[in-house]
Parts: sequence; structure tokens; C-alpha cells
Amino acid sequence: MNLYLLRHGIAHPLGRKNDFTDESRTLTSPGRDRMREAAKGMRRLGIRLDLIVTSPLARALETAQIVGEVVGVEDQMIELSANLAPGGSFDALFTELKQHKPAEAVALVGHQPDLGSLAGRIIAGDSSLALPLKKGGVCCINIVETVPAFRGNLVWLLTPKQLRLIGKG
Repeated sequence: MNLYLLRHGIAHPLGRKNDFTDESRTLTSPGRDRMREAAKGMRRLGIRLDLIVTSPLARALETAQIVGEVVGVEDQMIELSANLAPGGSFDALFTELKQHKPAEAVALVGHQPDLGSLAGRIIAGDSSLALPLKKGGVCCINIVETVPAFRGNLVWLLTPKQLRLIGKG
């Protein structure tokens, strides 16, 4: 299975527009545009997703919907997981993912620093070895073992700018 860890796009800062709650922060207009261009880069790379699992926070869900639209994932194949919200449980997330056999390509949409720590745990067995994911950035990890824990190899890590350039190519 390939896991694509995707950090949400550029969101509005905390403020009046989103009632001062982190959960309701949506993507900015430029954030949506840039995310759409980055998703075109994912499509150009030949990424075909069986499932998108996203944090329930507004900016992550909006990112998941944009990516789903661009790469051709139907809305019913986008699932919310509280385990991708800030502070979520990696072990509970792994349990959720194991229930999605035979999914071969799954995108996880979430937040830093958690996504970077998740990548470190899968790749090196240590969540303190975190990958830096920029807003709209993606890494691909090939999962080679799911029992007792998810283990895999980093295939690539791309910034949103690199994805946008690939999408234009």
C-alpha cells in the first residue's frame, strides 16, 4: 500500500471570519487555488487514490475535497478521522487503516507537526524523527508491514511548489 501524507493548504488565520476557532478555519482563496494546482501535480504523477482519510478540521476537509475532485476520488471515498486532528492517536489511526483492505493507495490529510511525526514513526519507528511538510506538501510512503505496526519506506517528499510545477508541465 502507498500512503500519501498531505498537509492541508494555506488557511485563514484565527479571527472574526472563522469565529475565533481553530476547527472552523478554512482555506484562503489563494490557498484553494494553490492546492488545486498541487493536486494537478499529483494527478500528473499518476496518483490514483482508493481512499482519502482526513482530519475533521475545516481546512483539512476542504483540502481533501479539492484533491479528491482533481484526482478523481468520489465524495463517499473521503472519510473523516478524529485521529488525524491535532493530537490524534497514531495507533487508533493504524487500526482504522487496517479495516480498509484492499486499499492500495490512501491519502491522509492532516496537520503539522503530527503528520511529520507520523511519517517518522512509519519510516524510522520513531515519531521524534519528523519530516517537514509544508502547507500543501505531500510525501509518499510505501507500506511494507502492518503488523505489529505500520512500517514503510519513504518514496518521495515534494513541496507544494514542486507539485505545482509538475502540474503545469
